[in-house]
Amino acid sequence: MSSKGIIRTVLGDIPAEPWGITNAHAHLVGKADATKPPFDSTDQAELVMTLNDSLPELQEFGDAGGFCLVDLTPMGLGRDPEALVRASEETGVHVVMGTGIYHEPFHPDAIADLDDVAIAELLVKEVTEGVGDTGIRAGIIGEQGTYTGPMTDREAVVFRASAMAAVETGVAVTTHTYLGRNALDQIDVLTSQGLDPDRIVIGHLDDTEPDLDLIREIINRGAWAQFDDIGYEYYTEVLQVQMTTDVVRAGKLRQLAEEELTDQVILGSDFCRRRHLQAEGGPGLVHLVTGFRALAEAEGVPTEVLDQCMIANAATVLAMA
Repeated sequence: MSSKGIIRTVLGDIPAEPWGITNAHAHLVGKADATKPPFDSTDQAELVMTLNDSLPELQEFGDAGGFCLVDLTPMGLGRDPEALVRASEETGVHVVMGTGIYHEPFHPDAIADLDDVAIAELLVKEVTEGVGDTGIRAGIIGEQGTYTGPMTDREAVVFRASAMAAVETGVAVTTHTYLGRNALDQIDVLTSQGLDPDRIVIGHLDDTEPDLDLIREIINRGAWAQFDDIGYEYYTEVLQVQMTTDVVRAGKLRQLAEEELTDQVILGSDFCRRRHLQAEGGPGLVHLVTGFRALAEAEGVPTEVLDQCMIANAATVLAMA
């Protein structure tokens, strides 16, 4: 498993090789607004995650072999760089922080009147200098979001800015889709600003049964396809859909492996809600390392493919170009 370059964590830059098992999408702390869509049918308490909640989960993830976690909590949704530093220091798990702007209802007031150039400058600062005056730097841009579609004008501004910032800094852009919608539009807008598609990760492609035709098209365009709801099989009031099962996720991953497409697939869990905590009956962060790997292997996904998606591919995405 190897990748060239450096990866920017909240504790500083580290070599991209050797690398280890990575959860490419999670949220150790956060607080969404239940008055805004899609959370407007959700109990506010369900949307609050504190470090006291998540730290034992991260420790168990690390103890089971987890090496790195990518925290993609967007601006204005409870992102806490200092908490991420504490989490990494106390558990030994590397943490990469995102500089993210969620879909339009959640755009922070600070960017309301900014054009794409000004937003790009903000994103670049968070990667190169740090968030606010903390000096804690982001290592990826995201999760940049669109909602049900089509992409709004302001979302397009954010996506253009994200591409500009990614080109300047060398970090990747990772996105939030709603059931995979707008995925190809996201790629189009990002590449329109000169961003290479291999610096683009399209998220939430396994909320429901993964659409392999869409995933093939994403991969054919040179971008990364992300399965990031691993472990979640419940009916979601937010999306108003039944989430798919890990057996189905593993089957789709096996099929992509058979088509030799898994060199552009990465995995995560979007751990972010109280129902995801083991204390609340959820799968927890450790599930990606233990439960899903074992299930996927039983469903015929080769171990080397799981290592590719969780280790080598993650390192390639996170390594600064």
